[in-house]
Amino acid sequence: MAAAPSIKGAAFSFVVEKTLKLVSAGAISRAELARRLTPAGLAVIDRPIVVIQWYDINLYARMMELLRDTAGEGRNEYLVRHGEEAAERLLQKGLYQQMEYLKRMDFGGESDPSARYQAFGRDLRLLISLGPSLFNFGHQEVKNDPQHEDRYMLEISEASPYPEVLCWSTQGFNNRMAAVHDTPDLWRWERPRIDLVRYRMTRSV
Repeated sequence: MAAAPSIKGAAFSFVVEKTLKLVSAGAISRAELARRLTPAGLAVIDRPIVVIQWYDINLYARMMELLRDTAGEGRNEYLVRHGEEAAERLLQKGLYQQMEYLKRMDFGGESDPSARYQAFGRDLRLLISLGPSLFNFGHQEVKNDPQHEDRYMLEISEASPYPEVLCWSTQGFNNRMAAVHDTPDLWRWERPRIDLVRYRMTRSV
């Protein structure tokens, strides 16, 4: 049997920490938490989160929706900010080698536009190689944007289990990584089909 679509504890733990802080502060009641999560989900967050363990993506989605609706006052911008913060957290923790490489890369040092474009593509392929370390579903690819010869797209196929909250937070994650190289607010997501999530560049680099 295929494993249930899941997120690695290294990423999920941040969501749990935020939720439990709001519960402790009284911003989210235990009753509301019980209403929004399943009993099994409650049991999961009542135990320490193991960074190398897999957790149900549906539990992540319910918790992110709860955070958006409370701390984020229902705005999806909260999810984008969460993704940015999650990227920063992984950068600081140094858990994944890809993040360390990305911090050191400098495609902007290329003066030739074509060389810069190719160097950026190499960075993107390294970035998406992080995906299987955080999610056990979806297949990510870097593609040339057919509408813009100097832009890329990040495509996630087999994406039916991808919750919308994750689409927003991944946009923030990708934009935070782009900001490392002084190209902030570079990506926007779209979903042409339920099984395909696409991130398009808003401009060339």
